[in-house]
Amino acid sequence: MTGTAHQSQPVFAHIVKRVRHIVATEATEGHNGTLTPHGPAATDHCLRLIRAMMAAAKCDGALTGSERERLLDHIGSAEFDPDVMDWIEREFRAPLDIETVVEGCCESRLRAIELYLASLEAIDLAHPEEHAWLRRLAGRLGLERALIDTIHAKHAAPPLTWG
Repeated sequence: MTGTAHQSQPVFAHIVKRVRHIVATEATEGHNGTLTPHGPAATDHCLRLIRAMMAAAKCDGALTGSERERLLDHIGSAEFDPDVMDWIEREFRAPLDIETVVEGCCESRLRAIELYLASLEAIDLAHPEEHAWLRRLAGRLGLERALIDTIHAKHAAPPLTWG
């Protein structure tokens, strides 16, 4: 994944702000509890969030033009350089692969929650496939049902069907 931290800040900052309503980060030695969207690791994570949003948007088997445009507007694609836009276009065409989506996020509970929330924001839960994708994603990220229910409630999202 390529890009600059400056370009990824809007998406990253938005997701971090939303996650702070769910999980309080704690101050530890050498870390004051804040998440700083700077540097290569933050850029890579931001691109992971974008990948998660894209995967969620196409999990029902069809990515419509309006869904694509809504997603591009949401991630602020006008701020990205051509290399990142090329990556975004490749991601739109890539097959759905949950292992690629969760890569680098399963070891961190906070990153897992950010990834889940990014995915939730990309869809409207109007199709059973969207519920199935989020259930599968939550399971793969190790997020328990009570936490998922809390995320949905705190962000005024429709409840996830656990069927």
